[in-house]
Amino acid sequence: MTGIAERIYFRSPVWLQNILVSTYGYHLFQQRFGGSFKKVLKEVERTHELSSRQIHELQSERLHSMVRYCHECIPYYRKVMADYGLSPTDFTTVEHLQKLPMLKKETVKTKPDLFRPQKPIKVWMKQHTSGSTGTPLALDVDEYTYKLAMALLVDHEQRAGVPFGAPRATFAGRMLQPFEDETPPFSRYNRAENQRLFSSYHLSEKTFDDYNRELTGFQPKELIGYPSVISLLAGFYQQTGVTPTFSPSAVITNSETLLDWQKEKIESVFKCPVRDYYGTAEYVIFAGQRDDGYYHPNPLLGIMETADLDSDSDEQLVLGTTLTNRAMPLLRYDLGDTAVVANNYEQGYTPSLVKCFSGRKDDYIITPSGRKIGRTGEIFGYFPEVKEAQIIQTSASKVHLAIVPELKSEINNEAIIELCKKKLSSEFTYEIETVPKIPRSKNGKFKSVINEITS
Repeated sequence: MTGIAERIYFRSPVWLQNILVSTYGYHLFQQRFGGSFKKVLKEVERTHELSSRQIHELQSERLHSMVRYCHECIPYYRKVMADYGLSPTDFTTVEHLQKLPMLKKETVKTKPDLFRPQKPIKVWMKQHTSGSTGTPLALDVDEYTYKLAMALLVDHEQRAGVPFGAPRATFAGRMLQPFEDETPPFSRYNRAENQRLFSSYHLSEKTFDDYNRELTGFQPKELIGYPSVISLLAGFYQQTGVTPTFSPSAVITNSETLLDWQKEKIESVFKCPVRDYYGTAEYVIFAGQRDDGYYHPNPLLGIMETADLDSDSDEQLVLGTTLTNRAMPLLRYDLGDTAVVANNYEQGYTPSLVKCFSGRKDDYIITPSGRKIGRTGEIFGYFPEVKEAQIIQTSASKVHLAIVPELKSEINNEAIIELCKKKLSSEFTYEIETVPKIPRSKNGKFKSVINEITS
């Protein structure tokens, strides 16, 4: 929502907020599922039966086409290929991708126009994200890529037993009401997608009865969202001895690393499978967890590649190459995430099995009133002057924000603190420190949240 729409929303009564959510939902529904969506979904479904050889051939053909397009239309790749003495004929199979250098997020962030076609094409949507590294980024996405990403999610849900249009309860990072307002209801209804959006910010021992009441009234066939929030919900059912009176077919988790203990708790309480998926805001990889427990990257959206880290860890760096997005193509893009691949996987391309994606694990921020807030890095996606940022909870009531500003940029401390009060809690005292860099861990990973009172 825009700033004006957001102000109108928060000043409206709940019944009108539901109408506003549904109105915006209808707009998003058309953007996501209108037009060619059904055709794209059938294309996704046809990939289920492809052999490894057919996947390799499909990706090799699409990679050649994408490299040729980048050479002709994208300034960054035209220069890189000239510097390396390469032409599109040097890329006829996925293994040839290694001829290109690794692409860092910082390059895309500081020189975005070099990744846009010289003859502009229609941009279907702009994706703003901070990602797991805390580095804000804005990307252009074309219609086919966006609808393909939506089709991949729908296909993942359907494979888990959730039909399209089934009632869905979502627990994500949307601010549905002010943090200080602990008056139920804590959810809003999006009629366009038969979806009830639940606040991730208000779930606590005090409010659990209200959440249970709203879920019971809605009878969702799917719970979807952050595993930290859904496992917290499951924990309250265990603590109170209350048995859910609704029966979801599956719980779909995303955006955070799904921990084994979270999965076990969720499945124990809701009596259904948890099916996590790894999707990137840059739309270069989609990998859904299946019955075997492994993640299976879909071959249509992009090529997944892994690279060794400078450590003895079994984790490897995840690189993604788009096969579809011509609005802003990224090749051999360092996602800043890590993965552990299956033992039978030989390092290279299109891994058949991934054990886990482990680069997005956030600590909780625990409010003075006992609420746990996770996945906070998205806050800094709204501030292009922020190069990197880290949230450190130093005491029960104090949060320290370490911020690396862009070169010659000034940080709007007041605006950042105001958003933190909305997204995290106004119960905290916030302090901002401008720093030249943020330390990495031994294996080079960035931690966007550190909770010193629980570590």
